[in-house]
Amino acid sequence: MQTGLEFLTALKNGDISASPMAQTLPMQLVEASQGKVTYKVIPNQSHLNVQGGVHGGFCATALDTATGGAAHSVLEGNVGYGTIDLNVKMIRPMQIDTAYYAHGELIHAGRNIITTEGKIVDDNGKIYAFASATFMIIRR
Repeated sequence: MQTGLEFLTALKNGDISASPMAQTLPMQLVEASQGKVTYKVIPNQSHLNVQGGVHGGFCATALDTATGGAAHSVLEGNVGYGTIDLNVKMIRPMQIDTAYYAHGELIHAGRNIITTEGKIVDDNGKIYAFASATFMIIRR
């Protein structure tokens, strides 16, 4: 059984196929370590809302993925997790065809609950959105 970090490392290295959501929301895992992950995300024309801005769901999905990845990175083999709370705040509008980075970081891993935080930043470190998330550990 792969640990969560081993799984994420295989995903980052291309040994495991990305999820179907990674085609809906273009995201690529670029860093994974114990308690931390970074995804590169690039919104495109298909992510615009009716007003012509990048839809808030783009930020929420990227942050759910990054905060979930941070949680996943500390799990032993044959253990899963599920999001039970995701709180997202958007600070400034994102632009299409621009690369951003969704960082996730562990805050606390308990016996049954994991808490993480995340943020979406540009190449200069400017924050576009941030989140806190809570995950339930699912033992199989």
